[in-house]
Amino acid sequence: MIEALVTGFVLTLARVGTFIQMLPLLGGANVPRTVKVGLSLALSVLICTNEGVVLPASGSSSWLGFGLALGREMILGGMLGFAMSLFLLPAHIAAEFITQEAGFSFANVITATGNGSASALTIFFELLASLVFFELDLHHVFLLTLQETFQVAPIGRPFALPNWDLVTAASAAEEGGLLLAAPVALCLSLTTVVLVLMTRAAPQLNLYSVGFPLRVLVCLGAMLLLLPQLLGGMIGLFSSCLGLLQLPR
Repeated sequence: MIEALVTGFVLTLARVGTFIQMLPLLGGANVPRTVKVGLSLALSVLICTNEGVVLPASGSSSWLGFGLALGREMILGGMLGFAMSLFLLPAHIAAEFITQEAGFSFANVITATGNGSASALTIFFELLASLVFFELDLHHVFLLTLQETFQVAPIGRPFALPNWDLVTAASAAEEGGLLLAAPVALCLSLTTVVLVLMTRAAPQLNLYSVGFPLRVLVCLGAMLLLLPQLLGGMIGLFSSCLGLLQLPR
């Protein structure tokens, strides 16, 4: 009995820990390891207590069977975490596209939700999307979805992986990011056309000294005016992601 309980807890921890590690808000590179380990242990204990997770005796008869079960749990947890990480991908893509267009890529800082460096505008977009994410209580949806996986796919038993089309979901997230940045990018494109016409009318005008501050001013002004539309677009993208990542019943 004790062996079954320990084995069941280890398999639960494998799924939960991989899920937490893949999430950008909870398991990013900037989150301390003690926080990730503590959160994984706390969620595993809570799930085992509520769901009564116990591995059947036949599942622990050999090290090979335990290793296969452990790998299966990690694959399911990683797949679920990767699917949930697509929620913040549109904001990141939109910010990177606007950064390239506006010329903000000269100064990079450490990103808050990903690995490596990003522009200040990318940090702003990711923080804005994170605030909207928490305001809509989507983190509770993530945790409830994780809990439901133990009902749909119990540990220690054969189960089919969720039939999510992650390629379609990733492409939809990238497309949503470009659509989110489209209004600001259109303003920047019109500014470029105006600058080209000004340069042809006055060849002595320095395009770099005048164009760069003007594009930055137009970008910041457009983002300020279009901020309600940007927030509405993020909410719509969150809703579409939720529709794509429903668990099979």
